[in-house]
Amino acid sequence: MSSERRFVYTTYIRSTAEQVFRALTTPEFTMQYWGGAELTSEWRVGSPLEAVHPDRDDFIGEILAVEPPHRLSYTFTGHAERAAGRPPTVVEFAVSPFGEEAVKLQVVHTGFTDDEQGAHDARDVGEGWPAILSALKTLLETDRPLASPGHFAPRTPATPAR
Repeated sequence: MSSERRFVYTTYIRSTAEQVFRALTTPEFTMQYWGGAELTSEWRVGSPLEAVHPDRDDFIGEILAVEPPHRLSYTFTGHAERAAGRPPTVVEFAVSPFGEEAVKLQVVHTGFTDDEQGAHDARDVGEGWPAILSALKTLLETDRPLASPGHFAPRTPATPAR
């Protein structure tokens, strides 16, 4: 019998739900905290999602839910998963108030199989999401991207995103 692995991460950000949702869905924002990738989509249920990065093939997906400013969900298929013919996983963001000055942002990433490859994918996600969401938190709270090495290095947009 196979069971599904899942990854859950929660952070608290001094921001508004609207600002967090905009940061999740605006390419000029995503390139500053998502390792330089611009997440592009029409942000409607059923529309494609693509992570566009100048140096590498990142991921593709399909929008499953868009409920600004509180919920966003999409499928997630990286290059390795596509090459291996594995099915997409699912990412869901929930944004809710936390006191008067902050929001709670929770990401739940599901769909990892309970085999060796699913365990490997879940480990990769367990390192990736904390780095991405920490960079998002820093950007929103300081208006400056988090300097990070390698894969998660941000790009600076030509025009400020705000």
